[in-house]
Amino acid sequence: MQKHLLAKELRERQYKAGRVEKSVIDTLSDDEIIGSYITCSHCGEKIADTDLRTAIALANDSTHFLDLCVRFQR
Repeated sequence: MQKHLLAKELRERQYKAGRVEKSVIDTLSDDEIIGSYITCSHCGEKIADTDLRTAIALANDSTHFLDLCVRFQR
């Protein structure tokens, strides 16, 4: 999967969740939106210990990417 396509899918997930305004989500870079899914919102620690490029390349879609991150979780 390409990084910009993953970021697009993750943004769509955020839009559907409706917890953050679309305008805020749209200000995030691709790296920031991806990082928001692998970083603890309370302490800021990365919860997935993996090479993101590898996880992105292996992923078929955003759900698969998140599953890979869980597998690589510390």
